[in-house]
Amino acid sequence: MYNFLVKNGITAAMGLGVLIIVIFMVTILTGLKSAGFDSGTDLLQQDMTKINFFNFGLYATFFLCVVALLMMTVGVVWDMIRNFKTGKKFIFGIVGLVVLFIILYSMSKFETGGKWDTLNANFGITEGSSKLISAGIYTCGILLAISALSIVVSEVRGFFK
Repeated sequence: MYNFLVKNGITAAMGLGVLIIVIFMVTILTGLKSAGFDSGTDLLQQDMTKINFFNFGLYATFFLCVVALLMMTVGVVWDMIRNFKTGKKFIFGIVGLVVLFIILYSMSKFETGGKWDTLNANFGITEGSSKLISAGIYTCGILLAISALSIVVSEVRGFFK
């Protein structure tokens, strides 16, 4: 199977994509006609309960996203098992990211007073969700700074080599 996918994987993926697009277009066109619409009808002005012919495309998209995520996860785990020496760096990176997030979560505070009380009440933000949001924003900011710094260091090192 591996050799087949290496040799014909892109062709198979393109063929599957074209097949799904053709099926989706057929369901849309036949659904439009059976619901009494033509291709020039503004569907936003119509009763949405009769419009269910887009469901195949949505379900196919969700299914293919789940399959892609599962295959990616299986591939990463398989590669880490086969090449544990390089996979060890990945595991340490993920553990470091989780530790950083936990530290930032414990340092985050729940903002209250003034407009914060109104916003928290309107959007149903609890102390836990506020701390999760803050920790996520801080983690993204730190990762952005680390990546920018690594780009600069890499370019400077490359300049002097």
